[in-house]
Amino acid sequence: MSVGLNPQQQAAVEALDGPVLILAGAGAGKTRVLTQRIVKLIETGRAFPGEILAVTFTNKAAREMKERIERLLEGSGVDTRELWVSTFHSMGAKLLREHGYRIGLSPGFSIFDDSDQNAVIKQALEQAGVSDKVVAPKSVAYKLDQLKNDGVDPRTYEPIAKSFFESRVVPVLKAYEAELRKNNAVDFGDLLLRTYELFVTQEDISDAFQDRYRYVLVDEYQDTNRIQYRLIRELTRKYRNLCVVGDEDQSIYKWRGADIGNILDFEKDFPEARVVKLEQNYRSTANIIRVANHVIANNTQRKEKTLFTENEAGGPVEVHHLSNDFEEARFIARTIRKLFDEDFVSKDIALLYRTHAQSRLFEDALRAERINYRIFGGLKFYDRAEIKNSLSYLRLLMNPRDDVSLYRIINIPTRGIGKTTIDALRAYAHREQISGLEAAGLVAKGVAEDADLGAAARKKLAAFLELYAKLSDKKTEYSPLEFYSFVLDESGYLRSLENENTIESQARLENLKELGTAISDFEHRARSQGIEPTLENFLEEVALLTDADRAEEQDNSVTMMTIHSAKGLEFPAVFVVGMEEDTFPSRRREESGDEDSLEEERRLCYVAMTRARQRLFMTSAKMRRVFGVTHVRQASRFLDELPEEGVLVQDHARDVAPSPWSAGYQRWRAGGDESFGDSFGDRSDDFGGAFEGGGESAASSDGFAVGAKVRHPDYGDGTVVKREGWSDSLKLSIQFRTSGVKKFLAKYAPLQKL
Repeated sequence: MSVGLNPQQQAAVEALDGPVLILAGAGAGKTRVLTQRIVKLIETGRAFPGEILAVTFTNKAAREMKERIERLLEGSGVDTRELWVSTFHSMGAKLLREHGYRIGLSPGFSIFDDSDQNAVIKQALEQAGVSDKVVAPKSVAYKLDQLKNDGVDPRTYEPIAKSFFESRVVPVLKAYEAELRKNNAVDFGDLLLRTYELFVTQEDISDAFQDRYRYVLVDEYQDTNRIQYRLIRELTRKYRNLCVVGDEDQSIYKWRGADIGNILDFEKDFPEARVVKLEQNYRSTANIIRVANHVIANNTQRKEKTLFTENEAGGPVEVHHLSNDFEEARFIARTIRKLFDEDFVSKDIALLYRTHAQSRLFEDALRAERINYRIFGGLKFYDRAEIKNSLSYLRLLMNPRDDVSLYRIINIPTRGIGKTTIDALRAYAHREQISGLEAAGLVAKGVAEDADLGAAARKKLAAFLELYAKLSDKKTEYSPLEFYSFVLDESGYLRSLENENTIESQARLENLKELGTAISDFEHRARSQGIEPTLENFLEEVALLTDADRAEEQDNSVTMMTIHSAKGLEFPAVFVVGMEEDTFPSRRREESGDEDSLEEERRLCYVAMTRARQRLFMTSAKMRRVFGVTHVRQASRFLDELPEEGVLVQDHARDVAPSPWSAGYQRWRAGGDESFGDSFGDRSDDFGGAFEGGGESAASSDGFAVGAKVRHPDYGDGTVVKREGWSDSLKLSIQFRTSGVKKFLAKYAPLQKL
């Protein structure tokens, strides 16, 4: 037996020939098994290094795997330079450089990144005669990614396009693909799709590749999409020496195209496959493993396996229910302080959340406790583009000479004021030694003859100045929260993100909601101190916080990240926060009614839990605010799935001081929607209505309050369960008795109020 391997790992290493499925649970040592398998193939003479291909998902993982193999073979005289350890996309790029000319690609082809792709999509929209107001460029990019992940050539998409959006996007996709070929370029998805095209259309190349790479190994197989699956099947068609390693319980990237069926159906694809289960965990305490097993056992889309460990039992998994999200953040910051007393250091600790929008309160609480932190896989809250854009609007309205803010938002959302106009405007302002806003005014009036801008540019600048004047007139009439709502709506920024309708735009909308909550917090805090809250004071507070953030960033910091970002990592102590229905599992999962999505959310919970080595904390808030509107929350169903043994549950709701917004709790309505506005601001409910549920006044005036009964001619009787937007943009989510949840634009929906 190889040194350091348990019997199951040894069995996986020695199963060298034919198809092999290694089901490797969390922390079960899969990388060690993969590297030792490759060494074994070489040492036994089954393959030279140049006959082995190992594929993984990140360049870092590929680099580390090859370095391990080189260390294991050090002194053996084996030359490992021909060993190919690569990501899928790097493999595709290399093959297309060598053989792409066979399918019309010259060796010097360009690989377009996201910004390049966006530029080509805009050209394609123009060529297809489709307005970017009807079809957002990022929606096209998302559809392209979906199609290519599924192995569908966008040029052949027309026969399967069904919806209005799909029919409108067909000519755009064709124009986009034509432009790629005109530029001798590929996008990220093409690196796999066109490699597959190369193999299936050029049989001699496919045969040569199969003959050369007789042994293929694939890491993280549960994360493969359909085009990656097809590539692997093609590469191993001749010798069938395919070893895949993965864990279906950690398949959490469906939104990115991953297909859990690839690993679940491996034995159907390869009936002769040998299956080896790696179930011994070397990472976590016995209690953490036992509790995580109880959760994931509720899934049906999984292979039968149970993690175990010979590690010590360790302390209990701790579940803490807090009265609200503010107390949740304070509790975690205080608990981290206590962990420091137990000899944990900052870098030992991770705080995991479902989405980046949840980070803001925890950042505030950690700063208050002077605890260093870093955001992993994302920017700090106030550094995110949509937050900086929104604050730039507010800053410019408070200080008309703030040219930095002006040039940041003058074309956000898109108004046709492009780089040429901005550069000319900036140059004119510099020559005349005036602010950009003043320069725009002179240009718009046609008195700046040497600004080198035509009538079209002047007209667009005039429209922007009209918007600026409209916003500026209201800045003293509204509270900071109300004014923020007004700016988002009147500027069109909110509407542009809603129309984009992509995963990225949804995340940005969530962040804008959270900024609204931050402004609401500021107002409550100021009033409790007897101070009138002003926008100037809020902007100053934010500026000071962001300066402090940059100064505090150090290597020894608490790590904050989404659970998706945490996959593959581990920490001595982990906090999994926001364990409530509609947060985790997410509301989008609930609205979809998709049981597969619920199982993926549960896998995400399992991944979060198994990141912890020694201590695991899970927290929920009984009340959580979204955009200044407070919602009563139920604890996540995943907490109900925890066993009694090895779990400590504490309810802190009666043990904490009232929160700054506790007066608002008195306003919730029995029997209806569990969202309610705070009682502090005159119009904060109306602002919350821009996103979640609306205010009571807005809901009562249009008759579509959450809980209202309605009738639809096609779907029958239903109940309003959610409101989004306001006025002409009001969207309603309605739960029908037989049809589930449907969404409507209230202005046009044929709804009868009952």
